[in-house]
Amino acid sequence: MRICIDARSLRDVPTSLGRYAADLVSHIAQLDRTNEYIVVRRPSRHGPIADQANFREIFAPHDISSAHNILAGARVINTLNADVYHSLFHFLPIGAYARRVVITLHDLIWVDHPHLADGRRWRRWVKGSLGSFGIRRAIATADHIVAVSASTRQAALHHGVAADKVTVVRHGVAAAWHKGNAKPARFDLGHATAQDRAQQDRLDTLADRPFAFGLGNSLPYKNLPRLMYAFAQIASAHPDLALVFAGRGEGNLQLVRLAQQLGLRDRVLLVGQLSDAQIRTCFAHALFFAFPSLVEGFGLPVLEAMASGCPVLTSNCSSLAEVAGEDAVLVDPLDTASIAAGMQCLLTDAALRQRLAHRGRQRAAAFTWEAAARRTIQLYKQL
Repeated sequence: MRICIDARSLRDVPTSLGRYAADLVSHIAQLDRTNEYIVVRRPSRHGPIADQANFREIFAPHDISSAHNILAGARVINTLNADVYHSLFHFLPIGAYARRVVITLHDLIWVDHPHLADGRRWRRWVKGSLGSFGIRRAIATADHIVAVSASTRQAALHHGVAADKVTVVRHGVAAAWHKGNAKPARFDLGHATAQDRAQQDRLDTLADRPFAFGLGNSLPYKNLPRLMYAFAQIASAHPDLALVFAGRGEGNLQLVRLAQQLGLRDRVLLVGQLSDAQIRTCFAHALFFAFPSLVEGFGLPVLEAMASGCPVLTSNCSSLAEVAGEDAVLVDPLDTASIAAGMQCLLTDAALRQRLAHRGRQRAAAFTWEAAARRTIQLYKQL
């Protein structure tokens, strides 16, 4: 077969979508040296995902989720004459042709929860209109849908997609996230960029201070204001505790203002975008990882924290309960008191933290990219 994998969700800035694209493609390459693969990417400073004879890469300038790609991106795809075209994001260029077309459906937030997808009203309307149109059209047009969780699959069925058209293929956890019991003495960045080094001194202060760690963008569905309100409820009982947020987003400024309003300016640290090495070290030093999102398609950071031996607090809904199982503290993300109670439980029970760290590693080990790649190759053959 000639298989075209559209991996334009992979960018130079690390994201969960990018991890999915890079790890899935690289593991497909390890397993399949027979079929021909053409990987579509955006121009990048990094080398090829898979450097072997049956893989080649072509570059397309436009983001896969852009209006330009949806309207005019089919030219790139149709010249390839592929047996299978697999978009690793849930948009499809109009008119894209292959014998079989597959999309990976990460979530339906733009369709089911547009008010949570962006904090600014005008952007929410513009992006929501495009996003809802793109996703609805893609799930209706594709020959098959890869859902990243049972929760996402159920959301697709709710929108009328036939059950036999959707296959669940869960994410894996890359080997780099699995660690032993040793805790790094400081935030060892390895071959760090200048921006990483600029964060070094600031992050090193955390090595000697107890802190809870949050990770992700600051969009409304991440529920970070409620996490901060919950922190305010337990802060006086734990005067040395800090709350650290890492991630990008325009909502970070509102979080800074909220911390000031709550009298937590010196105890809430927003460190911006971190490298994977920095994130792993934060997992190693944090008392626990807090991820109380309102909705997620999968929630890869939960597994990465577990693999790193970091106890997890997360939501009892959407895919997060599915991914975490019984190996995390589950809270009601709509209830600030529930989040605060979960934090208090983790802070005061060292035995619980140790138990969840052990069980979390075991759970994360069951999610492998090799299994995800093997199931994806099987799906290509079935189609």
